[in-house]
Amino acid sequence: VLLRALFVACCLVFVLHETSYAKEKLEITHGPYLVEPGADCMTIIWFTNKASLSWIEYCGDDNFGTFPRWGGYPEIAKGSTNGLIDANTLMHSIRLTNLKAGTKYRYRIVSKEILQYDPYEVIYGDTTVDDIYEFETLNTEKTGFSFGAVTDMHERAGVLDTLLQNSPLDSMDMIFYTGDMLNWIGSEERIFDGLIDVSVDHFAKTKPFILTRGNHETRGPNARELFSYFPHSSGKYYYAFSQGGVRFIVLDGGEDKPDTHPVYAGLVDFDNYRTEQAEWLQNEVQCDDFKNASYKIVLTHIPPYRGRGHGSNDLTEKWGPILNEAGIDLVISGHTHRFERIAPREGKNQFPILILGKDMMLKTDVSSEQLSLSINDTKGKVVDEFNIPEK
Repeated sequence: VLLRALFVACCLVFVLHETSYAKEKLEITHGPYLVEPGADCMTIIWFTNKASLSWIEYCGDDNFGTFPRWGGYPEIAKGSTNGLIDANTLMHSIRLTNLKAGTKYRYRIVSKEILQYDPYEVIYGDTTVDDIYEFETLNTEKTGFSFGAVTDMHERAGVLDTLLQNSPLDSMDMIFYTGDMLNWIGSEERIFDGLIDVSVDHFAKTKPFILTRGNHETRGPNARELFSYFPHSSGKYYYAFSQGGVRFIVLDGGEDKPDTHPVYAGLVDFDNYRTEQAEWLQNEVQCDDFKNASYKIVLTHIPPYRGRGHGSNDLTEKWGPILNEAGIDLVISGHTHRFERIAPREGKNQFPILILGKDMMLKTDVSSEQLSLSINDTKGKVVDEFNIPEK
């Protein structure tokens, strides 16, 4: 009798849980946010509380008057992999392509719940439609623009919230997060709570952010899954892109200690990874997009020529000579948690290095004459200002 009662109770709990889940409405739980901007493309990511099929409705600025009301006909984009439309997922990542450079687009995200997914029958449920947002594609011909950079938040979302609140985000085209924005990669909620949600609240629905992976983002049981939240079509954490006369190079310094250090338990291979990047970097600085740029800016979490730890020494040895020869205008880093400006030095770095401290926002205004840099604290107070003239 006791076993039968226990069985009935367990069944009742299961039924109540399933009924509660079934009655739960489909919702967008996180996002949308923009990553990997381009002159002809943009990636948009969001999450739902139930498995869904999702798509994006969008239009360029020549159709703003009809989208999505008054009978407008928006473009529709869905993600697909190897011929299969992405579906039955909680994460929705769609890359818009064939866009026009320097053009404003309006978009809204749509998700339709999948109630049942059998081999020969799919049953759909509710549909949720988000608000309309706007973004602008990159443009190498743009005569002036601004970008921001923040580093080493270590999941202190409250501090990041204050910093973003007191920063002129409206005037920036994009924000760089230059590493260690998270302490380590564990549950998905850590990524949302520590970085994504506060970014969405302030700017990421309409302006992209670029994550430069820091050494702390290589740690934890789910570090290998982080890329799916901040994807890049290259499949790498290192790449280059252009905006308004600037060639941005994003590099990944890996960990700061030797690969053989016991704390890594034999699970890292960053020495070879930095060599791989050096080979890629040698080709990048020879390409026309790099050579024709008015400014060359490198972003890497661990600074070169800083001389603290194996990671910094290794990337200095492998990347330093290439960067010196290439005529880099500025390297932006973090990692040390201390603000520092390192001027070009004979026999060392032939370019200025800016190491951002904790709780600082860098705003860089780009013009045909110079880079104008201003570093502010969480209250909006100016910590430092300087200019780098166009060569």
